[in-house]
Amino acid sequence: MKIFFKYLMVLIVAALGATAVLYADAHCPQRKAQQKQMIDQAIENYVQQNKENIAKLVLDSEAFKTAQQQKIETLDAQNGEQQESAAVEENNPNKIYLDHWDEMKNSSIAPFAGPKDAKVTVVEFFDFACGHCKALAPVMAQLIKKNPDVKFVFNPLFFMSEHSPYAAKASLAAFQKGKFVEVFEGIMTLPEMNEETINQILADEELSVDEIKQMMEQKEIRRGIQDIDALSQVLGINGVPMVLINGEPFYGRSFDELQNKINSYK
Repeated sequence: MKIFFKYLMVLIVAALGATAVLYADAHCPQRKAQQKQMIDQAIENYVQQNKENIAKLVLDSEAFKTAQQQKIETLDAQNGEQQESAAVEENNPNKIYLDHWDEMKNSSIAPFAGPKDAKVTVVEFFDFACGHCKALAPVMAQLIKKNPDVKFVFNPLFFMSEHSPYAAKASLAAFQKGKFVEVFEGIMTLPEMNEETINQILADEELSVDEIKQMMEQKEIRRGIQDIDALSQVLGINGVPMVLINGEPFYGRSFDELQNKINSYK
């Protein structure tokens, strides 16, 4: 903008010619004032009479073109940065998990162990009938014991066996009775999982099987496992176990790998 006005003044002074030279050479203060007033009036009159010509000269000037080009380049650079940032965010493979992380770690139905407001949260999606989930279960149990300051959230799914829905609902009911971890570990050790063996685990943990069955039919639990399943579909989880730590999927399965990852967030 400064370049624009500077160039405009050069054009006007050039158009006024000798009068401007007289003004520049004047030494008498009074004469300077008179000549300044005369020049100001002349400039105003000239501008009013030659608006179109002045505008054309300015628009055709190299200075104006340079200023416009710089403005265009600045806007292009800003747009490029915004597009690049949007592309990075769009291509982030963890975006879907981060978008739903609050929903996962603060689930109103999923069983959990540890403090509610922990700095580090571990979320697992699993199926009681999954062999890999069974192998991971003792590792998760050990992590819970070694990290009392970490929140562990468990989301039971039920697509691998006809007995998975019963196990999932039983675990949610056991959580309400304060026995989730014990029942979780017990069911995961079963060589054959069915309603009878699951009930035996409940009894071993001194839970009333009849009471647990009644709780399993409550709307909160029946709707709860459906909500967990719906969330897994939104996240695109098609294989278990799926472990996330502070919103980031983690595929290490040994105690040391998981512990080191948890430590990196502490």
